[in-house]
Amino acid sequence: MTSYKLYWVATAKIKPGKFEEATRWWREKGAPDLLSEPWNVSLHTYAGQFRLAGEYEIEIWQELENYAALDQMDAWYEEDPVRGKKKNDLWEASTEYFEWGPARLVGDWPESSLLPE
Repeated sequence: MTSYKLYWVATAKIKPGKFEEATRWWREKGAPDLLSEPWNVSLHTYAGQFRLAGEYEIEIWQELENYAALDQMDAWYEEDPVRGKKKNDLWEASTEYFEWGPARLVGDWPESSLLPE
């Protein structure tokens, strides 16, 4: 069986004058929330350098176990609406510090390489 990695990549920028509050929120609430998700394999956060990242300077790479994790996310919200609301409220509060940009799903598997062997 071929091994692959799958990532949900979110983008964001910190609102002006909110750097300290944003980093505190991320360390105390955002990252721990993502790390507690049952479909999470790993979590990495990157910041663009020298303004070369475009409008959204932060990328959050959450590794998912597999494609079934996408269905698991939907089911997780449906099976416990109170838990889902708490999660939504947590991330809604983050908009005081962050402006969230587009997200994408990216993968890495042997067949995805365009480099010669």
